Amino acid sequence: MSDRNWAGPDGELGAYIAEESENTLRSYVEQPKLVVEHANHEADTARGGYARRQLFELVQNSADALSGKPDGGRIEIRLNEDYLYCADDGDPIDRDGVTALMFSHLSPKRGTSEIGRFGLGFKSVLGVTDAPEFFSRSVSFRFDRGRSYERIRQVVPNAERYPALRLPDPIDPQESLAEDEILRELTNWATNIVRLPLKSDAHDDLGSQMHDFPTEFLLFVEHVRKLELHDDRSDARILELQKINDNGNEKYLLADGDAISAWTLFRHTHSLSSDAKADKRALDDGDDVPIWWAAPIGRSRDPSEFWAFFPTKTKSLVAGILNAPWKTNEDRQNLLPGIYNDELIKAAAVMIGKSLPELQTADDPAKHLDALPRR
Repeated sequence: MSDRNWAGPDGELGAYIAEESENTLRSYVEQPKLVVEHANHEADTARGGYARRQLFELVQNSADALSGKPDGGRIEIRLNEDYLYCADDGDPIDRDGVTALMFSHLSPKRGTSEIGRFGLGFKSVLGVTDAPEFFSRSVSFRFDRGRSYERIRQVVPNAERYPALRLPDPIDPQESLAEDEILRELTNWATNIVRLPLKSDAHDDLGSQMHDFPTEFLLFVEHVRKLELHDDRSDARILELQKINDNGNEKYLLADGDAISAWTLFRHTHSLSSDAKADKRALDDGDDVPIWWAAPIGRSRDPSEFWAFFPTKTKSLVAGILNAPWKTNEDRQNLLPGIYNDELIKAAAVMIGKSLPELQTADDPAKHLDALPRR
């Protein structure tokens, strides 16, 4: 597609962004305490549990943008000394998506099957950049810490600190495309591109996040055909998932370059009881909750941890990966006690029990015993 198909700042969404930024400024005039509250919230997000999750948060947003593509789509990450890019060919950002980035706890992703549900994760990018940019075929805009400081200081001159992600400016993408060869190349296929001008010390940590990114993520997002991770300091990682039929049984081959692992994937949709509905997060409006069990073929002896589409820090005695939209703390790193999670765990146990016979093979009819939980 031609880069001329990328909307400029004068379109409907550009006008919406400018209007909402002015509305936020007026709210600061009426209630100056909001300035410090928003600044503190951003700092807590960037330096707390989200401190090393920038790549997870960007990839999950792209994966959700691809969820409506029946044939799947592509995500590409590029990292060099100046920028981190995250591009996808999913649905272009809309008004609800823009709102979610400007505020918090206003994410339109309300169903329990969505990965990102709280509208907080994007704020983690402040750990690596002061001026994140979002290019989409529907609108392009930029946050800028320095410009936000100047605009807010004019109306609240004595604030202790100032937020960076509340006052985006719609921008003309052509200006950035003219000076950035990588950005131009990505526009040949992508629909959405996040570009982060990097802080001086950000590259090493982001490189580590790319190196450690879990390939198994693709098991739970079949609408992502390929995930490419390109770091100019190391070899590229190309992650792909292939479904195959093995004597009537579906198997999954997960490729990370030349390294290939085989998995059996089981999925169950659980209908929540009234008690579990009362215990779920208010931002989740779905009552049917998906649960996945990914059992590694040939490596079913090792316990793992619970996943909420990415690894949590809560250990599991089940071999393989038990993935679901668990009720967690806001950075999704620890499961919380309560009726909702207890009910999902019981439903997962039933699913695993029913699925165990499918792990048997003619050569090893007791192979399913390896997958039983043990201490």
